Amino acid sequence: MAFLTDLAKSFAYAAARQAGRNYSNSQNNLYVASVNQTQYQTPTDINVLKEDKEYIVIKWFWATVLAFLIPFVGSGILLYRSYINYTKDYKLMYYMERQNVYRSDARYRNGLRSLGYRNAKVQAKVDIDQNKKTSNRIKACGYFIIGFATLFFYIIVLSQ
Repeated sequence: MAFLTDLAKSFAYAAARQAGRNYSNSQNNLYVASVNQTQYQTPTDINVLKEDKEYIVIKWFWATVLAFLIPFVGSGILLYRSYINYTKDYKLMYYMERQNVYRSDARYRNGLRSLGYRNAKVQAKVDIDQNKKTSNRIKACGYFIIGFATLFFYIIVLSQ
């Protein structure tokens, strides 16, 4: 009887290992990076670039929540972010690129096995225009006002 239980255990363990291998192979888009990927690239055609949407009022709301949840540190973070947004002279845009995905495999000469291709979002730095600069300045002024208002609020509340 012990033979059958050991056989059943080893079968269950083998099935679990195989399921784990199958799962990791199906998740390669998440865990395997391409071999030659630089962080910021600029494509030859500037019309290919796309920009992420930005909602300033929602950012101000979460900035207010941050400043009130973390009394002095939140205000400091907001003042720092206001300075960064005020002096920012570039924007991050992205384009989709088809990249080869590799996985390490000792059976191959170069140590890598090609698993196929995936579409990856590649970021590119682009100089900002006047509209984006105005938007950054408005966002920076909002962060500045929220940061100083919460800082003064906590100074007044804690001094009493």
